[in-house]
Amino acid sequence: MSTLDAAIRLRLGDLDLDVALGADTGEAVAILGPNGAGKTTIVRALAGLVPIDGGCITLDGAVLDRPDSATFVPSERRPIGVVFQDYLLFPRMSARDNIAFGLRSRGIDKAAAHEQADAWLDRFGLAEHARSRPSALSGGQAQRVALARALATNPKLLLLDEPLAALDASTRVHVRAELRRHLTTFEGARILITHDPIDALILADRLVIVEDGRITQTGTAADITSRPATRYVADLVGINLLHGRLDGSTVHLADGGELTVAADDDVPRGDVALAIRPQAIALYAERPDGSPRNVWAATVADLEADRDRIRVRLSGPISLTAEVTATAAHTLDLRPGQQVWASIKAVDVSVYER
Repeated sequence: MSTLDAAIRLRLGDLDLDVALGADTGEAVAILGPNGAGKTTIVRALAGLVPIDGGCITLDGAVLDRPDSATFVPSERRPIGVVFQDYLLFPRMSARDNIAFGLRSRGIDKAAAHEQADAWLDRFGLAEHARSRPSALSGGQAQRVALARALATNPKLLLLDEPLAALDASTRVHVRAELRRHLTTFEGARILITHDPIDALILADRLVIVEDGRITQTGTAADITSRPATRYVADLVGINLLHGRLDGSTVHLADGGELTVAADDDVPRGDVALAIRPQAIALYAERPDGSPRNVWAATVADLEADRDRIRVRLSGPISLTAEVTATAAHTLDLRPGQQVWASIKAVDVSVYER
């Protein structure tokens, strides 16, 4: 049973990284965060490409890096496979030799390494490209060669640093599905670095959010989507995040305005966060009839098309982003600067302690 347990403290330029994370056997953990948050540095530290300044990295009970005891296992001796963003295939080597390289570096003789490489090429549907160099491969094929090279050494931990970033949009969906299929056959722990929430949702069991060198939230996709901890997380999953003070069934928002909510009794009164799905916000040309609990006048600040939906950024006493169908946007004749009425049901506002 291989388990990763890592506490990483490291200063690198302007980055001050201090994180603690782990992954169990068979578990896929996605690390997400903005550029410069420290995601790739985590991969480099785990792989042994950069030593940590403090903390400890343990894999399957074996210490790989612990500065206070002067323990450091070099990258070539760590039971870890790595797939980098640009794959880092050797350009003068064939696909077969690229896969065999990792095996040869671990002491396997040339004939046996080539035999195992051929088996991996066949498994990944690349047998006909065995003699092809990386320049002759498509992005998806190059990724499969890089993944096969990482898995061929039978690692206990697999690190994937933005494995889909080099692909164009037309092949990304297909290759993502293919990558997921191959990853399910790997029995060790997996760490996936990505900035794309779709990749994380499809490929990972658990998400870890890193911002400015610190972990700001961790949990399943459902946990994070329903209760984003920071503005970055809310934007990442497409959820509105507001803050205010809960008094009875009313939240007095930090930026002004009020919302009536259906808070559970276990939510303590005081400082709270509100998560609101854009799809739960209704827009009208005129003030709606009846007596909805939350209705306010707003101004359309911006419009953004997202497939068959339109995201509408609203300014006013309560600044939020709504999402409507393209048909509804056309019917309302939505455009920047337009005055509209917005409403949301109290039960559609998720309230939780900050």
